[in-house]
Amino acid sequence: MKGEQWKEARSNLTPAFTSSKMKMMFELVSECGVQLVEFLEKCCGNYTPEKVIKIEKGGKLLVVEMRDIFTRFANDIIATAAFGISVDSLTNPKNDFYMMGSDISDLGGKRALIWFGYLLCSPLMRLLNVTFMSKKVINFFKSIVLKTIDVREREGITRPDLIHLLMQAKKGVLEDQNSPTKTKTKLDDDDLAAHAFQFFLAGFHSSATLLCFSTHQLAVHPDIQVRLQEEIDDTLRQCGSNITYEAVQSMKYLDMVLSETLRKYPPGPGLERCCVKEYTLPSDPPVQIHPGDAVLLPVFGLHRDPEYFPDPERFDPDRFSDENKHNIKPYTYLPFGSGPRACIGNRFALMEAKVAMVHLLSRFTLKVVSKTPIPLEITRKGYNMTVDGGFWLGLEQRSKKQTGD
Repeated sequence: MKGEQWKEARSNLTPAFTSSKMKMMFELVSECGVQLVEFLEKCCGNYTPEKVIKIEKGGKLLVVEMRDIFTRFANDIIATAAFGISVDSLTNPKNDFYMMGSDISDLGGKRALIWFGYLLCSPLMRLLNVTFMSKKVINFFKSIVLKTIDVREREGITRPDLIHLLMQAKKGVLEDQNSPTKTKTKLDDDDLAAHAFQFFLAGFHSSATLLCFSTHQLAVHPDIQVRLQEEIDDTLRQCGSNITYEAVQSMKYLDMVLSETLRKYPPGPGLERCCVKEYTLPSDPPVQIHPGDAVLLPVFGLHRDPEYFPDPERFDPDRFSDENKHNIKPYTYLPFGSGPRACIGNRFALMEAKVAMVHLLSRFTLKVVSKTPIPLEITRKGYNMTVDGGFWLGLEQRSKKQTGD
């Protein structure tokens, strides 16, 4: 979408991603977090997961490939929060929803070329009828959305998820706690399916990537992990182990750890934007940008520039403390983009990551094992931000004495 069409769609959906709506979906996300740690605890015992799940027993440690675990976790959250269905991709690792999602979210190989083809010359790609994904995948996700909407409208079912919010937008109104927010244009069924599908495409690998790099950094920096666990334990004691949206949002050090992970390892290493008016970059020599030109922003490069982030290779969550974060120069930290086209789902992505970290670190301590990649070497294959060989870590169960229960 471009121009006014995009602006209208954005304004229609923005009310679905406010803090009040995130709070509404929090329980769905937290249930997936509980499901995750309970599965891992079973694996520490006598339970043996299917061979496709990348988990090994290593003495007292459970040796886990974290990307495999976190992509399944992200898949289940999107399934329940965006599509209104419950799947368990850990105990049922080959479910259709996960298999289809794994296929479309792989931005390597041929699909990376198609991505750049649309970025550089979308009219030509459309003329050649080059598609980014197969009709089989599109029809699969579309049918889930439309069937779910049909059942809910017929039986009057209400569930606190994105489908419900899209159904409200379809009617031309999104209810808020204070007053209903009118949407400019009613959405049709294709719009609803497309928005739900985009939610999946944007959130599947990005959230998993943030969790992979953050858990790796915590294992490599045990002092930071201990400090974070202390904050989590204190917060859980205060809310009686029943984690709430407000409790998660109050954890400042957790937010600092994730912010520093996003700086050092942004899931989107680059951003693309389309120029809409003449502009001259104040470079030497000056560079003229014309309407229609595609512009690539090197997010990874900005985040690792010592001019903006001193000692950029060091993992230091204190960069984002209340005392220090005002020193960050505007537009040098762009994990979710900036401006009108900034990521509309940034609140949801952070809530998802925080919930996962709270549940995981309240039950386990992350350890470096022989298969842990040190130092991390970012893959040069495709567009996904990841490492070759996987994110292998050891998980050690925490005792009640350690957690303070």
